Amino acid sequence: MLDRIADYAECFAEPGRWAIATIVEVSGSVPRPAGTSMAVRDDGRTIGSVSGGCVEGVVVGAALSCLDSGDVELHSFGYGDDEGLGVGLLCGGDVRVLVQPLRTIGSAAPAAHTHLVRDLPLHDTTSGALLTAEGIGIPLDETALCVAFDGDEPPAAVRAAAAHAADRVGAALRAGGAHVVEIADRSVPGCPVVRRLFVESTIAPPRLIVYGANDFSAALAQAAAVLGRRVTVCDARPVFATRERHPGADEVVLMHPAEHLAEELAAGRIGARTAVVVLTHDPRFDLPVLDLLLRREVAYVGAMGSRVTHEKRIQELRAGGLTDHELSRLHSPIGLDLGARTPAEVAVSILAELILTESSARAGSTAPATAARPVPSRLRDTTGDVHDDARRRAAGTARTEPARTDLLPAAPAATAATVPTRRACAASPSTRETPAWT
Repeated sequence: MLDRIADYAECFAEPGRWAIATIVEVSGSVPRPAGTSMAVRDDGRTIGSVSGGCVEGVVVGAALSCLDSGDVELHSFGYGDDEGLGVGLLCGGDVRVLVQPLRTIGSAAPAAHTHLVRDLPLHDTTSGALLTAEGIGIPLDETALCVAFDGDEPPAAVRAAAAHAADRVGAALRAGGAHVVEIADRSVPGCPVVRRLFVESTIAPPRLIVYGANDFSAALAQAAAVLGRRVTVCDARPVFATRERHPGADEVVLMHPAEHLAEELAAGRIGARTAVVVLTHDPRFDLPVLDLLLRREVAYVGAMGSRVTHEKRIQELRAGGLTDHELSRLHSPIGLDLGARTPAEVAVSILAELILTESSARAGSTAPATAARPVPSRLRDTTGDVHDDARRRAAGTARTEPARTDLLPAAPAATAATVPTRRACAASPSTRETPAWT
């Protein structure tokens, strides 16, 4: 429930009227991740959503029921039926939803806290389990754990409940998000699970630092703010580095980009969840910044410029001592090839590439995102009989109109789009012995 805690102020004002439904576990293709929550009032009013509509009605019904009974229940939802028309997830995944009267949380109200640890029922509640009911639901009693807190270390009550799994609870808290920690009884053969803890933890939003203030940085800051990024725009030019030009930025810094980056690194404010975009178009500014960043583990490093600019930039950075592996982490020319032209469209292409890079990293890939997951030339799947005109013609069922070429990957053209797909550029070894920016 921490995902929408700021929206639940009115709920905490009347805790007896509200129930909270929270996704605790997911598998397969699902609309929302674990930790997503929805508040339901006794008159049917809702705040938030747990599925985008697939099972919303059933969850609301379960929440109203638990308000009457006072029970804490666990409901599982999977694919509705063979036709996909029953109550369930049409996307084919499975979710477990914890439904809890807000009044059972009591004094542990997490409105001002960053961590929340709750007991989960060991079994699904039969009435709400469509496909995966495990038995009769076991309501939680008044001794059930529900603790909200701050800080890096869990309180004594959480450590005692976690027992030998305390280290796993601590790791879940540090990772952020929502996790289920199962605690087994090691004294019994088979080590049956005797307790399940749902661990929620909020972490600071990921950072996006934009070096270079222009129309592109203004559009990027506004779009990134919608995605929950903390945005910093930095430029050495006072005419452009203004808050009026960047209403979406959390901070606008008037400083030489390399000096700002050095300060941020020294203060430990740049790490694995930091993305940096360089829009300066000036090697005096962007080369020192890229040289520092590519030697460190950050979430994403992208630089705007043409292919010619990119090749020159690679030569200079290689001459400065960067390895091919380090250079492979540079996303340039920046952004996915969406045919973007306006600053707003370019911002979408940059953020799309950033999301792709981060998702590849979460999947465990150590190679560049574009190598691990080829950048798509289209945004939806257009393969198969529905879209394959050649296959239909071969089967004698083709239509008379010409094949749709706009749905097929475009052949390489002599002139690149404004924001082309990043490709590995083969740059000839530089004849310079020292970096041009020194």
